[in-house]
Amino acid sequence: MKLSGKQVTAARNLLGITQGELASATGLALETISRFERGDVEPRRESVMKIEAELERRGIEFTNGGRLPSNSDGMGVRINFDKAADYARTTTQAREEADR
Repeated sequence: MKLSGKQVTAARNLLGITQGELASATGLALETISRFERGDVEPRRESVMKIEAELERRGIEFTNGGRLPSNSDGMGVRINFDKAADYARTTTQAREEADR
C-alpha cells in the first residue's frame, strides 16, 4: 500500500492530534511530517512505515482500492472506534501509573 500525505493529514484530523504530536510519537522530525503532508517530499520507506504504524496503533485504518478493509477503488482513512478506545484506555492507565 502506498500511503499519501493527504491520508496522514486526514488520519491526524480524525484523531485530533497535531503534526508535532505525531512527530514526537514516531521519533521523526516535525519537518518530515509537514513536508510529507504537503506533498513536498516522499520520506524514506522506514519513516512512512513508522507513521503508518503509529496511526494504526491509535485506531486508524487506511483504505486503498482492493485492499481490506475496503475492496472498492480509491483511497481513504477511517477510524476503528474500538481500537481507538483501547489505545486511549492504555495511555490513560500508563499516565496514571507514572503519576503514582
